[in-house]
Amino acid sequence: MTGAVLLAFWSHWRRNPLQFVTLILGIAIATALWTGVQAINAEARASMQAATRGVSAANLARLERQDGGTIPVEVFVRLRRAGVLVSPIVQGEFEAVQERSLMLSGVDPLTAPDGLWPDGDFMEAADRADTLFVAPNAGIPDMTEDAAVPDGQAVADLETAMRLLGRTGYDALLVISPQPLNAPDPQQIVPGLSLIQPAAASAPAALTDSFRLNLTAFGALCFLVGLFIVRSTIGLALSQRRRAIVVLRALGAPATTLALLILLEMTLIAAAAGGVGVLLGYLLASGLMPGVAATMDGIYGAQTGSAVSLRPVWWLGGLGMAVAGTLLSAAGPMLAMVRNPVTTPAGYKTRWWLLPLGCVLIVSAAGLARWGDGLLSGFATIAALLLGGAALMPAILAGLLHLLRRRTNGAIASWTVAEARSQIPQISLAMTALLMALAANIGVSTMVGSFRQSFTTFIDQRLAAEIYVATPDGAAELENLLDPDERLLPLWSIDALVADQPSEIYGVADDPTYRGWSLLTGGTEAWAAIHENAAIINEQLAYRAGLSVGDEITLPDGTSEIAGIIADYGNPLGKVYISDERLRQIAPDEPILRHAVRTSDPKSLLDRLESAGIAPDRIGTQDELKAASVQIFERTFAVTAALNALTLAVAGIAVLTSLLASADARVPRLTPLWAMGVRRRTLSLLELARVSLIAALTSVLALPLGIALSWLLLAVINVEAFGWRLPFRADPVGWSVLIALGIFAAMLAALWPAWRLARISPRALSEVTTYDG
Repeated sequence: MTGAVLLAFWSHWRRNPLQFVTLILGIAIATALWTGVQAINAEARASMQAATRGVSAANLARLERQDGGTIPVEVFVRLRRAGVLVSPIVQGEFEAVQERSLMLSGVDPLTAPDGLWPDGDFMEAADRADTLFVAPNAGIPDMTEDAAVPDGQAVADLETAMRLLGRTGYDALLVISPQPLNAPDPQQIVPGLSLIQPAAASAPAALTDSFRLNLTAFGALCFLVGLFIVRSTIGLALSQRRRAIVVLRALGAPATTLALLILLEMTLIAAAAGGVGVLLGYLLASGLMPGVAATMDGIYGAQTGSAVSLRPVWWLGGLGMAVAGTLLSAAGPMLAMVRNPVTTPAGYKTRWWLLPLGCVLIVSAAGLARWGDGLLSGFATIAALLLGGAALMPAILAGLLHLLRRRTNGAIASWTVAEARSQIPQISLAMTALLMALAANIGVSTMVGSFRQSFTTFIDQRLAAEIYVATPDGAAELENLLDPDERLLPLWSIDALVADQPSEIYGVADDPTYRGWSLLTGGTEAWAAIHENAAIINEQLAYRAGLSVGDEITLPDGTSEIAGIIADYGNPLGKVYISDERLRQIAPDEPILRHAVRTSDPKSLLDRLESAGIAPDRIGTQDELKAASVQIFERTFAVTAALNALTLAVAGIAVLTSLLASADARVPRLTPLWAMGVRRRTLSLLELARVSLIAALTSVLALPLGIALSWLLLAVINVEAFGWRLPFRADPVGWSVLIALGIFAAMLAALWPAWRLARISPRALSEVTTYDG
């Protein structure tokens, strides 16, 4: 009997190949979107783990020559004999293959500190001469791949690295901690060395967790939108099978057996379609990974590769999500059909219980936004908002269409509006997909637009100077080149812990340039106050340490009152602005190597700088730096834009599959009109008008949902993830374009079913004598 039941089930797909294709397509698309995002996250996580292992040298103090030269081998030997634990290192860029350079580090395996390269086998192998180790999937011939090496870098023993880089001495000597008791001061043993302390760590791995969580949330939304296709198709397919189920039950097939066989059938279909989705997800991730790498590097300072590896964590997870999502989508219709196969499945009934559920979810979202704390609470707020809006949508659509019908004149127009209202249960899943996709697009585009406008203003302020110069000799080399009306502004900072937060302390000159920088809190007098022992801090430090204007912070030379708080978009660290005279007292030996120059004649100054022998790569103009900053910004959000477009495309496919799957069921409802003389072409236009009307109302409903989502992204998610808040900037033009795109996507999806209806044969229409309501 089992074989006969399976053949009966398969005969349905054989008679309805379009339904089968849409089911496979829905599962594959949902899996592809989820798997692609998880593949990107897996690569970002692996790169960060490798980077965490590989940057240990940056976390160590080091000895360097004060004149910037290399350290002879004799100096290293002298310090070791004196009891100072140091280890030599050389670093530089070399061309590994044609048009591809790597940052090469040479270490001494015998004296390297523990944890510099945690892998013991790697340390043993590094002792072999002429062996270069690179990151996995580097694809460079004659080099050994090792997971301990970050992407874009290579590691070799000292002799090999020095030969490849053309060095005769060491770049630095790493100071191993802890030093032996009574170890001498290395600067007394070898005068002319400077002790360079490690920079304050910005914990890029922790920062990128928020970025990957954002991607995961987007992937979950995409997966959910894709599952609407699956739910709609399965619901219709099982609805059309109910007569076959009645016959099989009458022939003696137990309800439990039928349920298990349907479960087996759906599992096999989901596994096959999930495999296709995993392949598509790999291709998607490969296309998006370069943009993700640019984002991680641009905002977080984290180096990640642009290649995607086949890791079990994401492709097995993708298959599991495909099967679990399909079975979850099919659970309701399967239970309804097996328990009572004669009645219409609940999926096509008006679910009035969704109305109170939606209200509860919206109220919950408001409560979480007001009293919630943390990033997970922020995402829970977004989930409650979107699910609440989706639950309320059918009832709101029905109410709007009821009001519209009362104001509609003409029999055909009234019938079209009434038919649209009656078809809400059948098309609600596809419209929910459209609602969520549009809301996500509106929310994210508003966030990006707000960021773009704020970022542009921010860059205009921070890059107010006309010329930027980096010179090894500092201000002395530049001052002799300037005209009397030109001003030299030092650009320098030191790393420190402020309020227990990794921060940078900047020295600010008393110049009108800085008094033009706007503050989030505090007036223009704040810039004058920093020259009287006050300080201005960035929003990140204020948020993480719970500081506000009037509070005091402890700096290396004492306390300072906070005179203002400034926006500092994209910076993961805290920042403190004090007067340059005060910073000079704190760090008298810190060289000032970078300067900004205010001039009324940038071209003349450029000529003077180049004539003085300053290399062009040490000079930057305002226009060049602004263009580079804008380019980084656009690359940063390229991934978000791509995912936005994908969600809207998937929503369009959801509408298409829903209409195609229910096309045959629509024919009986149109037959009476045809019998009364309405032409087939007019019927197809009425169907197009029906779908367009519902899509238009759904798109309008997505607007307040998207605006609320954008506020949550700006005021909750961004603050919890990065420590700074963006101002909300309305974009009516952009919203109108997105609403028009949503309506256009739905109309485009409705064209094919409408075209099929226009070409249906009169015989097919005349054979219909009854229809299901």
